[in-house]
Amino acid sequence: MRVLRKALAIGAAAGLTGLAIFGGVLNASADDTTPQSLGSFEASSAQQRAVYAIAHRVDTLDGINAAIKHGANAIEVDVCGWADPNEWRTFHDCPDKGGTREGPNLDDWIKRATEQSGPGHKLRMVWLDIKDPDYCGEEKYRGCSVAGLHDKAQKLVDAGIQVLYGFYGYHPGEKGGRGWQSLLGTLNGLEGVSVTGTVKSVEDTFRDHGKGGIRDHQRAMDYGDTDIAKGFGNCDEPSYNTCTELKHGAAERGAGKLGSTFAWTTTHKDKSYVDKLLGTADVDGVIAGYADNTGAKDYADTKECADAIALVRDWVNGHGSTHRMANTADRLFS
Repeated sequence: MRVLRKALAIGAAAGLTGLAIFGGVLNASADDTTPQSLGSFEASSAQQRAVYAIAHRVDTLDGINAAIKHGANAIEVDVCGWADPNEWRTFHDCPDKGGTREGPNLDDWIKRATEQSGPGHKLRMVWLDIKDPDYCGEEKYRGCSVAGLHDKAQKLVDAGIQVLYGFYGYHPGEKGGRGWQSLLGTLNGLEGVSVTGTVKSVEDTFRDHGKGGIRDHQRAMDYGDTDIAKGFGNCDEPSYNTCTELKHGAAERGAGKLGSTFAWTTTHKDKSYVDKLLGTADVDGVIAGYADNTGAKDYADTKECADAIALVRDWVNGHGSTHRMANTADRLFS
């Protein structure tokens, strides 16, 4: 993910998450899914924010296993469509309008991901960062269109994994373009759409392009930088800075205008930023792993990636009265 902050700021100038919480062990270290009795603890569980530790740039099959091993309960993956041979692949640096195919086939990636969704596993959400959602039209090339991506994502949904369709806006017109339009009216209770940008730009996008097809609780906001320190701010500016905009997004979530908010990208070096994102900005999840200040690359089974996820989990474990890791019963989009 990348943010051109000035562009977003210019664009900006022109309720609590819906959760179905039935239980889950508080601050569980092994599975986070062990059921509990619906006794006196139920009320406190329902009052806790369910947090997603989202592994960044999990574009390889082995990266999926590494993310789960490190304790991530969600994964962000970059997806690229190719018209020849009409397919999706998982790769970060997608060439514009085709080019040489790179990365694993998405079908293989999804198969590996669904293997991490059953009892004893932690994968609760997959975030599909769609690199060029308008490249393929669904009528002629459904396999590499967003409609085809939605078809494939149903295997994740069937496995009980939530799916977030991410629209960063790498190319003009993507937010509200033909790929976006193909999702309207098709999303179920385990699916949502995230738009990158300031609160105003995100809400304007959903207002202009989401009517009747993306319900309020299915609308997510994401914001950040590949170097989280850039433009982070002190959380009290009027607008623009990362922490401030996400804090405003949390207020809109509380008012029922957005369903969830997410921040990106933190590394093992960014404890103070994780503290502010989960505390002051009150986000639902943080994308963590490698980023600009460590050298941007795919998620892997390394100490740096493990420690980046651990910062999120450690913060949650230290704030058990208000937060817990999301479990199988939590629903962001329904």
